Amino acid sequence: MPAHRASETRELSVEDSLDLLHTVRFGRIAFSRHALPTIRPVRHTVVDGCIVIAADPAMIRTLHRQVVAYEVDTIDHHTSLGRCVIITGIADTVTDQQELAHYQVHLQSETVDNQLIVIDPDIITGIEYIGNGA
Repeated sequence: MPAHRASETRELSVEDSLDLLHTVRFGRIAFSRHALPTIRPVRHTVVDGCIVIAADPAMIRTLHRQVVAYEVDTIDHHTSLGRCVIITGIADTVTDQQELAHYQVHLQSETVDNQLIVIDPDIITGIEYIGNGA
């Protein structure tokens, strides 16, 4: 069994964190459903500083005006190195047809029947796992 190498961490700036959000297309949304923590993988894009995600109808009912966390990462499973960003903000369902059409273009969704949720970031934190040179 290979020895596990410890890695150092450094905090990412808000700009670097947002850059990661722009380059990664999938993440995980964490929210409360029936008073229990729930995490779902979802596809996203960033439009006008907000995270736009495609959601199923059950998520739409649950997430309207709820505080959520959204996480993306580029952690390498072999080296344990990479970056991780967590966004905290309020999720809101998109009901306006013009907004839906605008966001669908940016999301490049394969299906047009997805309902959308927009997360307005309130807290943006990022961390990078870097080698320690050992």
